[in-house]
Order: sequence, then C-alpha cells, then structure tokens
Amino acid sequence: MSHELIKKSQEIEENAASSYLHAIRILRLQGVEVRDLENVIKKIAIETLIHREIVKGMLKAYEEALKRESEVMKEIEELKPSAREKAVIVRLLKDHLLIESEMIDYYKKLAQELPYPVLKELAESLAKNEEEHHKLISSLIKKYEE
Repeated sequence: MSHELIKKSQEIEENAASSYLHAIRILRLQGVEVRDLENVIKKIAIETLIHREIVKGMLKAYEEALKRESEVMKEIEELKPSAREKAVIVRLLKDHLLIESEMIDYYKKLAQELPYPVLKELAESLAKNEEEHHKLISSLIKKYEE
C-alpha cells in the first residue's frame, strides 16, 4: 500500500511540475504581465520540483528498505555476543553515538540555512530522526555494558 501511495505521489508531483512550468510558458506567450502571479507560480513550481525529487528518493529508499529488512533482522537475531564481543560492540556503538551527534548538529545547521521551507522541514525531521537513533544507540550501550 505504501509503495503505491509513494508512486502515485511521485506521479502527481511530476504532473504538477509540468503543469506549473506550462502555465508560466502560457503566461509569457500570451504576453500577460502579471508579475505577482508569475512569481507565485515560479515559487510553487520550484517547490514542486523539490517535492518530486524528494518523492523519487523516498520511493528508492522505501524499496531498498523493504529489500534489506529481512536480511538485517536475520543478522540481528543471530547476534549472541560473548563478553569480549560485548566490549567491542560497546566501543563501536560509542563511535556511532558520536557520528549520530554530528549528524544531529549538521541537520540542525542545515535547517537554519535552507531557503526552501519544505527542505528546511525535511532537515529538521532528519535531525529529530537522528536524535531518535542517538537514544536507541544509548539504550543499546547500556544493555551491552551490563
């Protein structure tokens, strides 16, 4: 169901982008001098192009996640580490914790810099997702330090 919705969203965004760009061409060909209308259409057209690319990436990421999910879960289920392996796991997780912290900071800074609201919100959402990763990794560290 999600796959079909993402594909349909991509199709709608592509149609919208084409439609907005077509509208700008029509206005220009007709010699219509309505700058405010053209400026609004340009803004929406650019943001629609951004949406289209985001949805394309979403579809690719979703398909990859579906493909890899069972592999990853199988590998995780097979993990039964020894005390020595737990120490290595904790060290690796702490390294990843630093990476997650860096990603949180980066996405927050990126959100402050981006001029397009949809990309700004996406960067903020990614920062929140990285914060969740940080919490999950922290809880795993506690688990393996026991």
